[in-house]
Amino acid sequence: MAIKKMICIGFKSFRKRTIINFDTGGFTAIVGANGSGKSNIIDGIVFVLGSLSA
Repeated sequence: MAIKKMICIGFKSFRKRTIINFDTGGFTAIVGANGSGKSNIIDGIVFVLGSLSA
């Protein structure tokens, strides 16, 4: 299973519609300045998949 794209609308620091494309060919890094919302990307994935899902 691979995540190809993430669309955030009104989730934490992503007030406007934001599309995040992930490269399925290898390695993806999330980088940015402090306070730019890096951890919110992971929070969104955990929210959708569920922290207790198998």
